[in-house]
Amino acid sequence: MLTTALPTETQTGIIEVPIEPAMIRDGYVPIRLRYSGAISEDRCVDQRVSGAYLAFLPEGGLTMGLSPKAADTVAEVAAVMPRAGSIVLPDRPTEAQAAAALTLAAGNPDAAMARGTPATTEGDWIRSRIELAGASDPSLALVERGGIPALRLGGSDPVATARLLNGRWRALASSGAVANAASATDDAPDRRLTFADLGADTSVQSIADRGTWTLALPITSLPENRRPSALVVDVAVADDGSATPPVVTVLMNGLLLGSAEAERGAMTRLRLDLPEGLTAARNSIEVSVTRQVRAGDCAYSPQGYSAQLLPSSHVVLGEAGSPADFSDLGPQFAGGVTIVVPGAEALPALGRLLGTLIDGETPLRISYRAIPPEGPYVLVASTPPKGSDPPVRFDQGQVRLAGEDGATLIDGAAMQGLTTVQLLRDDDRPILWIRPGGNFAQLAEADINAAGLSRGDVAFFDGDGAILAFSTQRDRLIDIRYPDRTDIADLVRRYHLWLIGAGWLLVSLGFIYLLRRIYQARRTET
Repeated sequence: MLTTALPTETQTGIIEVPIEPAMIRDGYVPIRLRYSGAISEDRCVDQRVSGAYLAFLPEGGLTMGLSPKAADTVAEVAAVMPRAGSIVLPDRPTEAQAAAALTLAAGNPDAAMARGTPATTEGDWIRSRIELAGASDPSLALVERGGIPALRLGGSDPVATARLLNGRWRALASSGAVANAASATDDAPDRRLTFADLGADTSVQSIADRGTWTLALPITSLPENRRPSALVVDVAVADDGSATPPVVTVLMNGLLLGSAEAERGAMTRLRLDLPEGLTAARNSIEVSVTRQVRAGDCAYSPQGYSAQLLPSSHVVLGEAGSPADFSDLGPQFAGGVTIVVPGAEALPALGRLLGTLIDGETPLRISYRAIPPEGPYVLVASTPPKGSDPPVRFDQGQVRLAGEDGATLIDGAAMQGLTTVQLLRDDDRPILWIRPGGNFAQLAEADINAAGLSRGDVAFFDGDGAILAFSTQRDRLIDIRYPDRTDIADLVRRYHLWLIGAGWLLVSLGFIYLLRRIYQARRTET
């Protein structure tokens, strides 16, 4: 449709591609981007000298020209509305309205929650708007704000409507055509998650030297009480006639899991176990096929041969077990989680803070201060749940975090201003306790990535995001100290190296004394 030449020097630019209405197919605009770089099959260039790189920035998008009557139904507005926008809560939202707002925010990280009635602006439709209404209002209605369409959620169950809006793009991924694309595997259906389910691009690539497929594995995509235990990767590679077969390589989160030579004329399957501790809240899987370049110095022109990551590739799922890290809470929350908050003012920050553990399909319930009798829950409060034993306590005076050499990492004064997140356990019931700091509200504008609530069971946040996260269950280099506490256990923990040395000294002196008495007794007998 459009071919353009890029300048030779490094730069960032914009390429505008006009789209005719006839190019829209079944409500979608299929786009394929193809970049030839410095090498093409009609030029004599040694592949090893190429240094061309191209990246597409996420700021790109689709600009549409709509007539005022083009979007006059709820379905049409929901299909074309911009992702970036506002989720507007009333001044005193009910628990159901708060849960619906948090569900919408979890399904769309580009949306921000607001209270009251924010000002509307006329002009281009660059931000969407979803309002929460009362139980007597329709479940889903179309309204107009400043000449721009907006959606209004009401009814007795706005959470169900919010999940419907979040899932409007999931209809394609869950259709029968896609679900049946995966071939039969050796694992039971409830114990695998195919790459097609994860939305991976498994298209055919023409590979001259190296081709790569990359897919994301967020922990929120896992079924309830399941965790990734292995990867099964199926790759089909065309025979190029070379004596050296292509090599298939699989990496996860930058760690090499395994590689193998590709089978000639048959599918290549790799089954790779995932080591303990590798899985995080957001994971990246990379599958690559590398061919041996037949010759350099223009002996042969570059020629690509087909290769494909097959949709039958899948993640093997095992029992989740007891959560040890924040990322383990994703499968625990998949069956439903209650979020206990002091008020609706905590919701904007929670939308960012819990973004790695919940998504738009997670069944959410909001409770104002009341702890549910069963099931996992998130507690936003200054004090922990009764009967719990958090790793970092705030009822023992000041808290100080020290490194391996005793250097202070976070002192007591700084600790009071930080938001502390801890994973607690009540028998088999997981609890996420969030102790808001002075900067808690600022987290609503922070860019919190997977490192925020991913590894470890204790994390500290300032207004810009996570500053420290660690595990108290595994070997660690961080010591939690309470300077105001002087009990025996704290003294033993603080001076354990000195006590060990003193113990060895006493044992050595006792042993020497015993040897001396034995020696003296033998001299007396003689």
